[in-house]
Amino acid sequence: MSDRQPQRHSSEKAPAGSAPAAKRGAEKATAADRDAEKQWQVMERDGGLFTVSQIAQRLGFGGGQNAMARQLTGKGRILAVQRGGHFLYPGFQFEPAGGRVIPAVKDVIRMGRYAGWPDEQIALWFYTPNRQLSGKRPVDVRENEEQLLRVAEENISK
Repeated sequence: MSDRQPQRHSSEKAPAGSAPAAKRGAEKATAADRDAEKQWQVMERDGGLFTVSQIAQRLGFGGGQNAMARQLTGKGRILAVQRGGHFLYPGFQFEPAGGRVIPAVKDVIRMGRYAGWPDEQIALWFYTPNRQLSGKRPVDVRENEEQLLRVAEENISK
């Protein structure tokens, strides 16, 4: 089950005068989808969503597109999200100068994958305000390795 699909229990009953339970579930999913789409837009605006060629160039990789993709994803240390039928690489996971992957972000990616989260869910987690960060988003504290990993362990490992 993804974070965009509300969990339903068979014992749930619609309150009198409200929409049927199935319709309410669809409304929640639609609201969650709208929220996720807003997060994708912010992610693209703030850090960028790059093609394999763009990110490989930024990181100084050479070779053809397939070779670049293997270098980027072969060891599974970076996020590749599917958007619009293409795989894109969120820019927030790379240091602005030098372009290397931020070490704590690599650790969070590893945690998320170990917990069975798809890359899209991990990426959206970074852009979701977090109560344990006083409403900040994990992406806002990604340079603070200790803080980011503590919050990730509490959120992802559950």
